[in-house]
Amino acid sequence: MIDRHRNRQGVVRARLALDLMRVGSDSAQESRLRLAMLDAGLPEPELQVRLRISDPLSPTADLGFRARRLAIQYDGGHHLEEEQVLSDMRRDKAFRSAGWTVLVFGKEDAGEDFVSAVRQIKRALRRAWLDPSVISGFANGT
Repeated sequence: MIDRHRNRQGVVRARLALDLMRVGSDSAQESRLRLAMLDAGLPEPELQVRLRISDPLSPTADLGFRARRLAIQYDGGHHLEEEQVLSDMRRDKAFRSAGWTVLVFGKEDAGEDFVSAVRQIKRALRRAWLDPSVISGFANGT
């Protein structure tokens, strides 16, 4: 559409927005969190980070940094339902048991444009350690 309508009003902004889009985000709020991170100068996180890369049934984090073992979740309104709460607890426990730091954000964080969330992510990245086995495994595609 953008290529077909080069002279239409708003096409420049549409091109800029297209450059910021990523396949794999499950929600608009996840995207807003990712964009707040980028605006704050943080590196781009991976999307839908699987705990065990080769296991399709492995739990996933919405965003994250595998080399730093940092999993970031945005839990929207449906995460308050009992069944989802239990699933989220199992997901987070799996990541923590594997030595990952898990940060969970929600509606309150979105309401403040993720300012404190970005602060927490920066702090977690500074404290995170680089695990040579994770890096070599990542380089080998595992």
